Amino acid sequence: MRRFASLLNLVIILAFGLTVTSCHNRTKSNDENQQIALNEETVTAFAKDIIKGIQSGDAEALNKAIDKEYIKQLVCENSIVYSGFDVEGGKEYFENCLRLGDRAVNAVNNGGDYAFVRYYVKDNQHHVIMREYLDFTVDFTDFIVDTVKGKLMLKDGFQYSAGCNLSKDIESRMLYNLMLQTNPESDVKFLQEADQLAHTKQYAKSLNVLKEHKDALKDYTQYYQLLIANLSQLPGNFTAELDTYKEDIDARTLLLHKLLYRTFQLGRKDQQMLAEYEDNINALIDHTGDDPIYLFLYGYKAENVNRQDAITCYKSVEKAMPMFWDLWERELRCYQQEGDSASYKACLEKGKSAFALSDEEIRKMNL
Repeated sequence: MRRFASLLNLVIILAFGLTVTSCHNRTKSNDENQQIALNEETVTAFAKDIIKGIQSGDAEALNKAIDKEYIKQLVCENSIVYSGFDVEGGKEYFENCLRLGDRAVNAVNNGGDYAFVRYYVKDNQHHVIMREYLDFTVDFTDFIVDTVKGKLMLKDGFQYSAGCNLSKDIESRMLYNLMLQTNPESDVKFLQEADQLAHTKQYAKSLNVLKEHKDALKDYTQYYQLLIANLSQLPGNFTAELDTYKEDIDARTLLLHKLLYRTFQLGRKDQQMLAEYEDNINALIDHTGDDPIYLFLYGYKAENVNRQDAITCYKSVEKAMPMFWDLWERELRCYQQEGDSASYKACLEKGKSAFALSDEEIRKMNL
């Protein structure tokens, strides 16, 4: 079941500030006094600088752009989680949850991509949507951007795959760990049981545990994440099953997981399948904005229906975003299967140059 490995891993693995003022207030730094305009130009430039850093291997470009103190305040609204910062490993766990830059750099270093997709304003808040791609799996985070002490920073962000805000997911995971330590016989034991069953590929049993204890567990963000993971591994109509939870799960999350499932789904190789896939993409674009990665994924699915259409997609993607491993390999294999030796050789040389591959490495890859 390798085709679902990325999807399953994606789904499962996922303060109080005291301000003292005196009669003689210290003068704020120039950085804090400086007013930064909050508009499309400045926010877009800010997002692009983060991407530039990630593409060059600097994880801190994203890590340091996140307003950790603000997220900590949100997380600590839960009094149990607040106390968790005094528990051994609590602070470190929180910090590690916010190292999104490490994950982004890892994606880029392993043949994937990280990109800024869209800027928009809603309810007077400025948003940027970032997209991560690795191994035919995509995820989006919709961040709110605001000024903090004279500079732009990323506030909380909605994570499409997780189906919740970053702060809420961290709060839930910290609460889960704390409850297991301090009250292991509480209802949290059922969530742990479901998780363990899923990891041993007992998906039906895991799903049954979740359904049986829904009322007690549904406030944990892991509940629906684990439920989606289980459904994706079981026989049946996954997309139809997901629709039964549309009152519980954000529409953006449902659309993303339908796309991921359809990306890895084997068997169907007809035009109707491709049309459904395209509809899924278009529905997501309404939320994320357009992104060339969608065209790549469409080309990947089109290979089984019309290989020339897939090649056309791949060539267009090359013009719209940096070359990444899967794009090059899929296009190369298309030329190989089409018997187009001239295009195959040209594509091979293009990949050797882009990824600094030696002839020996090429031979070992059996391309």
